Amino acid sequence: MAHCKHWHDGVCKDCRKNCPIKKKLAARAAKKAERLAREAERAAGGGNAGAVDVSTEVLRLATAAAGEKKKKYDRTCAGRDKGLSSAPVPTTADAPLSEDGTAAALREDSLLEALVHGKRVAAFARELFRATRELHGLDALWGGVLDWAALLHDVGWVEGQRAHHKRSARMIRQNLVPGQDVPAELRAWAALVARYHRRRVPSRRQRRFAALDATEQRAVRQLAALLRLADALDYSHSGAIGKLEARLDGDALVLKVKSALGCSAELHRLESKAELFRQVFEKEVRWQCKGQGRA
Repeated sequence: MAHCKHWHDGVCKDCRKNCPIKKKLAARAAKKAERLAREAERAAGGGNAGAVDVSTEVLRLATAAAGEKKKKYDRTCAGRDKGLSSAPVPTTADAPLSEDGTAAALREDSLLEALVHGKRVAAFARELFRATRELHGLDALWGGVLDWAALLHDVGWVEGQRAHHKRSARMIRQNLVPGQDVPAELRAWAALVARYHRRRVPSRRQRRFAALDATEQRAVRQLAALLRLADALDYSHSGAIGKLEARLDGDALVLKVKSALGCSAELHRLESKAELFRQVFEKEVRWQCKGQGRA
């Protein structure tokens, strides 16, 4: 986006209330909030009984984000009158969730996107949990753990991509995600499952995992393996895969996916994300893609 000649430190000193940059930023923020709200509505369709239902909260966040962003841009562009024109714009990594300004707006964006993405991943995870029930033998309690871990596994993005899986685990463990109240009895397990959705696999060398008993360790490893597959199926965060059907077939878990947009990125990611599943369940992962962009 082109900046006017008076642009400095996020404030247009000359245009102020009539600043065209402000109008473009506000319009862009509102458009993005509307798009994310539509995605949330689509993701909310066809939910299973007992699934975590956050569609209302996601839509509320989307509406609130659009209104708050407009107010913040108004305040920013009026900064000259308030003596704020020379103040540096805070970075996302420096600001707490409750802080006003550009960084807080970016965090709201990240949280909203993480919840929309998480809702899709949770739907995939439930299907994988159902299809592999005879392998893991876990009950509905652990199904709820997987639901919460899938929904909130990316909320650590509010402070950036690096090590976001660890921040997600901390936010779940301490129940710090706005609008989401994880049941106290599930937090420790859900936090660990979310923590292992990427990077290192569960290991007894890690303190929190080692503190679990053998049954809990086994369950966390199994759920982490399922979450990695589910996360890969929305790798682009675009909802490219509209439907998933999973079934066991001999020595393999077969995933049948439907995509009108093409899902080559998701299926490519699935290849690497399936490694923990192979280790835990000693089964291969195969897939079939129907629709455009077949892999």
